Amino acid sequence: MTETEKKLLLVPEYHTRIAEALSEEDWDYLEKPCFKHGNKKPYKIFTRKKVDYIENTSYSGVIQLENIRVHFSTKVKTNLFYMLSFLKSEKDFLFDPEISIELKEGKNFFDIIGRLFLNELEEIIKQGLLKKYITKHENVGFLKGKLSIKGQIQNHIHNVPKLSCTYGDLTVNNLENQIVLKALKLLIPMIRFNENLITDLTRYEYMLKDFVELEAISYSDCDKIHFNRLNEHYDTIIQFSKLILEENFIKSVHKGESRGFNFVVNMNKVYENFITEMVKEVVEKDFICYEIGSQTRFDRLVRGEKRGDKLITVPDIILKCKNSESYPLIIDAKYKREDKNADYYQVIAYSLAIPNVRACCLIYPQTENDIEKELILRRDLTNPETSEVKLYASTVNLDIGEKDDNLEFSDFIECIKTQISEIISNCLKDDE
Repeated sequence: MTETEKKLLLVPEYHTRIAEALSEEDWDYLEKPCFKHGNKKPYKIFTRKKVDYIENTSYSGVIQLENIRVHFSTKVKTNLFYMLSFLKSEKDFLFDPEISIELKEGKNFFDIIGRLFLNELEEIIKQGLLKKYITKHENVGFLKGKLSIKGQIQNHIHNVPKLSCTYGDLTVNNLENQIVLKALKLLIPMIRFNENLITDLTRYEYMLKDFVELEAISYSDCDKIHFNRLNEHYDTIIQFSKLILEENFIKSVHKGESRGFNFVVNMNKVYENFITEMVKEVVEKDFICYEIGSQTRFDRLVRGEKRGDKLITVPDIILKCKNSESYPLIIDAKYKREDKNADYYQVIAYSLAIPNVRACCLIYPQTENDIEKELILRRDLTNPETSEVKLYASTVNLDIGEKDDNLEFSDFIECIKTQISEIISNCLKDDE
């Protein structure tokens, strides 16, 4: 019996299902630390009246157990693997790199790993490449470090007129960076559809090659790294590198086999990151009079009596007019709708906190129903015409060729961008 022929247990978001076939080993596996975010699990497993249950939260993914495959399904029909290549944080992608499984979408798995690898690499570059003292043995014309007696004897035997010295060299050409460079070189050819991701990874590969030597690094070299306060920021990228360097898995991928790993991912973050990136690309291409002020912080709405006491307002996306301090549009991506008014209260707070806002828009997946299309907020009732803020709610159809295995990544992305462009145009129609 193949993995895909084993019994399937479908657990939709925010649903509970009976898990009849869970063995004691399965139960232990589902409790593994790799499937926890901090101390929290994305799902719950419990027994009630001698019946085992598994309860999903806002996660999607696949976990292959001994005799059953648990599929945590999304409420939104879409190509999850295409969206995952825009995920910004590895903390929201929980997976077990030690067990390879048969996965229908496995051919796209390395686009996800590539994105997470890139995120980690960018953080490392911001902090600065790790420098370590590496012991070097070299023949030099002056005493450097310590004289190597054994090496000096060899120099005398072979009439080498130099000093054989052993010294410590502070360099970025250390094992950590060599592992990262080797993994990066192997990873790039395995990215299948995201050309922007390939470009970014390739740029970093060339940059690293200027400082780090490309060595014959293997999977086992990753276990030689001992983490401390100086290199702890390399922990996650070394884990990804170990996965990429795993020989048998790489061979299966190059043979065209659909392989992947057990994983679950936070759909709230997947949707938010995906829509945010789509908006950025659309604005850059189609709305050249504006620029993105993503994650801009505002603190003028609420302040305390003490100096420094204030509430920070950080919307998902802000459109800013170029060469001015005007913010005509705020966009918030909402995967799950809260109660009827809660989401609107949030954008109303943004409107009050951020100067010159003329419109706010909530973008939901198309599965959300009963969405108000347009409301008006009056910040100053004495002068409503100049203080009106339009509040929009729109939906995006993510179910584009979800059952079409041959759907091209570029077609999926362009269809989403077309919808986003129409939404932004509608929100800015009064900002001409």
